Amino acid sequence: MTQSLLLRISVAAISSFVLFAAIFTLPFAALPMAYIGLAYGLGPAVMVAGLAVVLTSVLLSPPLAIVFAIVFLLPSFAVVRQALLSRAVPAPQGPKFVFYPLQSLILMTLAITAVGTIIGFMALGGQPGLPQSLASALSSSPEISGALAQVYQVSSPEDYLRLANIMLVTSFASWPLLVLGNAQIAQAILVRQGKNLRPATDYATLTLPPWLALGLAGFLALALGLTGWLATLFAALAALAMGAYFLLGLAIIHAISRNWNGRGLLLATLYFLLFVMAWVSIPVSLMGLLDARFDFRGLKKHPDKPSDLPGDKE
Repeated sequence: MTQSLLLRISVAAISSFVLFAAIFTLPFAALPMAYIGLAYGLGPAVMVAGLAVVLTSVLLSPPLAIVFAIVFLLPSFAVVRQALLSRAVPAPQGPKFVFYPLQSLILMTLAITAVGTIIGFMALGGQPGLPQSLASALSSSPEISGALAQVYQVSSPEDYLRLANIMLVTSFASWPLLVLGNAQIAQAILVRQGKNLRPATDYATLTLPPWLALGLAGFLALALGLTGWLATLFAALAALAMGAYFLLGLAIIHAISRNWNGRGLLLATLYFLLFVMAWVSIPVSLMGLLDARFDFRGLKKHPDKPSDLPGDKE
């Protein structure tokens, strides 16, 4: 291994630790590891993750290092590993390599985070359940409870429990989006630099299997029919599934806007709105969910023919 690559690994590990330690950049903590993995392979990615965990353990605390590894690094490494898998397909011009499909990467990430969500609810909540435990922790902290009461008028136990439920559902729902988002950002940078091992993905062909919508409906039904922490768990699982349709909605927007004037400004505005107003993700997710019915990307392929053009027949 060359000194240049070792230097890149060291810089990536330090960057990953800094991103994790700084609160506002926490969502991008796995980005340096994903970049190294998608550019140089799994071995360097393992070295980045290991060094970042050691730095976190020494400079912060071992429990935080474990959280860093489980929540950010391990799922991202799994995505990088699968993204680099390929098989040779015979072709007249020589073997053609087919890489692990994007749809399978999304479903695999959903499966990993869904299992992690279930384990988290069952292992961390204790007898009261995870939502109630989080609500008690929020109300028992004078600093947090004071800020919540002043800003959001949260005061009663019911208010704290409602807030805890919202925090848990949104946190677990954002988990697969962060894992896939870091991998996509790393891949986009590498494609622009010409250093990517995996070819650029064509999002115009991305679809999701029909059974995922059935799973989403089932999770929603259980969330509405159950009570206590089980209802919150199934609400979180439904939000995870909806996150996949959010990604599909973004893919549709990127595909149908490919030839629009001012496309860059439109996409920049969309991502800014998504960052500052979370509710904007709802119509994007609904677009992905309804795509199987309306085929938004296929609408422009079959435009209606105006009846007043020469040659039209009534």
